[in-house]
Amino acid sequence: MKTMIRKFCPQSWFVTLLLFAVIGVIAFYQFARAAESPGARVTALVQDVRLLSSHTAPRPASINDNITVGTAVRTGTESRAELTFIDQTLTRLGANTVFSLTGGAHTVDLGSGAMLICVPKSGGTAIIKTASATAAVTGGIALLESHPKAANAPSKYIVVEGDGWIKFAQVSDRCSLHAGQMVIWPPPPPTIAPNM
Repeated sequence: MKTMIRKFCPQSWFVTLLLFAVIGVIAFYQFARAAESPGARVTALVQDVRLLSSHTAPRPASINDNITVGTAVRTGTESRAELTFIDQTLTRLGANTVFSLTGGAHTVDLGSGAMLICVPKSGGTAIIKTASATAAVTGGIALLESHPKAANAPSKYIVVEGDGWIKFAQVSDRCSLHAGQMVIWPPPPPTIAPNM
């Protein structure tokens, strides 16, 4: 029987060390990406607030529930919810509101109802999509109300603080708004941009 003796080879240690370094960098990148992923946490509840998921039946929301893409929040009559994003962006949902997260970290969908969003100065821009318009606010506070299924119910977008814009589905231009300005539109949505 022949005994094989392996000699010390500095190249094999270098390759092994390099492999572990690459695995460490990939793991760190995945961890950092997960921390920046779009998502919010339920921080306050009043009355009937439910989480809706395409994979499970609706269930009552609880404090500290995580809201991710694919999960919607629905508030009942005389109910409210508060959601806090990772960057401390705060969203408050009024009664009879349906809210969900879409693609980006600050892109949300307001199916119906009313919401107040407060984006920190360093938080960037939050984009809110509704059936008839897309609105945004940068480093400030905005209120958006939309009731697409209610007959003759007007929709509103108010910039309380900071700067924002609104773009209607049938209009190619967007309208800039500054603190204290608002746009109110009846159904159906406008076909020309508001003049501010």
